Amino acid sequence: MSLVVNAWGDIVDFAEVLSIPSPASICATEAEYLELWRKHVAVQTQGDFLAMAVAGGLLADRMAWVFVGGYQSAIRHTFVNEKFSGWGAFAVSEDRKGQPPLPGVTRQMTAQGEIVSGYKTWVACSDSVEHVVIKAGSGAHAGYFNIPRSTLGLAVSSKHTSPKSGSFLAEMSQGIAHMQDVLVGSELDDSEVVRFGIRETLYIYCAFCTYAGQFYASQVAQEDCALLVQRLGALLEDLPTDQVGLDELKAVDVGVQNLLRQISPDACDVSWAKDSRLIAMYSPGIQKREMT
Repeated sequence: MSLVVNAWGDIVDFAEVLSIPSPASICATEAEYLELWRKHVAVQTQGDFLAMAVAGGLLADRMAWVFVGGYQSAIRHTFVNEKFSGWGAFAVSEDRKGQPPLPGVTRQMTAQGEIVSGYKTWVACSDSVEHVVIKAGSGAHAGYFNIPRSTLGLAVSSKHTSPKSGSFLAEMSQGIAHMQDVLVGSELDDSEVVRFGIRETLYIYCAFCTYAGQFYASQVAQEDCALLVQRLGALLEDLPTDQVGLDELKAVDVGVQNLLRQISPDACDVSWAKDSRLIAMYSPGIQKREMT
C-alpha cells in the first residue's frame, strides 16, 4: 500500500480500506490498542511507514497511542531490512543515576557466538513489545542488534503507573530490558540510526495530525490536518539537506504546534494536561536546528 494524501477525503478513504472505526474506539489499555493495531495496521501497511503512522493515529484516542503509532514507523524506517512480527522498541538509555548504576550493555565473542549482557533502562511498550533493538558496546566497537523478546537470557520488566499518578504517557507500559549472556545474530545496518530522532518526531507528528482530525474534528480543520500530513510525508521522503528543506521543516513544526493549541484541554481526557507535551517538546529542538 502506498498512501498519498492530498485532502482529508484521502484519509477517510484510507480508513475505510483498513476498516478503521470512526470515531476512534476507546482504548483504555495498551492491550486494547495493540489488538486494534494488529487488526487494522500491522499487515495492511507493511512497507509504507507513512501509512502505518497515519493509521496508528486514526486508531488513537489518547496521546499515549499517538506516540506508539508514530514510534513503530520510526523504528521500521530506521532498520528497514529487519522483520518485526509485532511492536518493537529501540532501547538506547542506560543507567547513569543508580547507586551503583546498572551496568550498560557490553558485547563479547564466545565459542558459541556473540553474546550481549547488561541493562537498557527505558523500553517503550514493555508489556507488549516482541522485539528489542539495542546498542551494545561503545565507540568503534558499538553495534546494534534486534533481539526477539523470546530470546533466552532477555528479560523485559515494566514499571506500571496510572494516569492519576501524573506520569508522562502513563497508559503506555515502560520498563527495563535485562540481558544476561544473550546470544545475538548479525549486527544491524546502522546507517540510518542518526536519522531516528527526526523521523520519530515527524512520524509522531503524522499520527497526531490524523488523531486530531479524527478525534477533535469539531475543534480543528480536517483539511489543515491533511495538508500537514502531506507536508510531513514529503519531509520524511526527503529529509532536509539544505536551507529550503530546513525552512519547510520549521514551518511544518509551527503548523503542528498551532494545531495542538486549537484543542481545548476542557474537551480532553485527564491525561491531556501532561501528555500534550509529547508534541510540544519536539518544537524547540526543531526551531534551533541550523544547517552545518
